Amino acid sequence: MIIAIQVFLVLMVLMGVSIIVLSRNIIHAAYALCLTLIGIAGIYVVLMSELLAVVQIMLYAGGVVILLAFGVMMTNRLRGEKVLSGSNNKVFGGILSLSLFSGLVYAISKTTFNITTAGETDQIRQIGVSFLTEHIVAFELIAFILLIALVGAAYLAKMAADE
Repeated sequence: MIIAIQVFLVLMVLMGVSIIVLSRNIIHAAYALCLTLIGIAGIYVVLMSELLAVVQIMLYAGGVVILLAFGVMMTNRLRGEKVLSGSNNKVFGGILSLSLFSGLVYAISKTTFNITTAGETDQIRQIGVSFLTEHIVAFELIAFILLIALVGAAYLAKMAADE
């Protein structure tokens, strides 16, 4: 059963990547990127890395794709024309992709992985305790910087609305 789920997730990722590469419509490519990122999150779940799966869905599939879609839609509205993409270097890109893929397959096949069977760990709890004990200063600084960015964005939005 796990093998069937893995094959499904890999096919999902490959289908999304194929649409991204072959589509000229940027909106379709953005939705295919979302499909790909959700497939990768599923692979993380199969590998028992739930935290990475949640981060993958929340940050990438949720945030980045939505920002990309809004950016494209706003650009589309300003010009009044479709936003299409094209490439003049398809042969060079294909050769570079194939060589990079071959190098990665070779490196992975020659690597010896040390697989250990550790007991079941609660990753999210360990990371949360680490944030609030060892890394509390960095955690608070990041929260403060995000607060400043939010206030700055609200101020800039207010100034733009006043004009």
